[in-house]
Amino acid sequence: MLIPAGESSSKKKQKPAIADEGIATLFKSAAVLRIGAGAVMAWFHAWPGLVGGYKFLWKEQPWDCVAALDAAHVPFPHLVAPLAAIVVASVALSWMLGFVTRLFSLAAIPAAIVGFVVAQRAGSLLAETCALYFFIAVTLLLFGSGSISLDWFFSRGQSGKAPPKIR
Repeated sequence: MLIPAGESSSKKKQKPAIADEGIATLFKSAAVLRIGAGAVMAWFHAWPGLVGGYKFLWKEQPWDCVAALDAAHVPFPHLVAPLAAIVVASVALSWMLGFVTRLFSLAAIPAAIVGFVVAQRAGSLLAETCALYFFIAVTLLLFGSGSISLDWFFSRGQSGKAPPKIR
């Protein structure tokens, strides 16, 4: 048997595992779902909701979200609409960063259910979106934020494992 220079015959070569490093680790976790859903929620729901809530509360301009909640017979729509915008923005930020993902997913589940019911009552097409966010929130509640997140970063420091040696 030929032994390459610098190696002994007693060492066994370990085969590198497929997709152990690099960008492939992103696809082995819920990170793609979490970051993607958080970005879409922030872009299409949280940001317009926060801007609309700001204009409604401080500039006293009408907001279509309040009118939709009033049409769906939701009590106190002038209070519920800004609160819902804050919850949606918090969930979106949490999902994008991966920070306390399970807690905010737990908060997103009732928000998605209430949004679904309100959208059904108002005859809106957003009921489908609320159903999708419900299933995303349940998935993130069950599986967590994945390996590329602030949750993973903070839990790594508490695990007591020694950091890997840099060669």
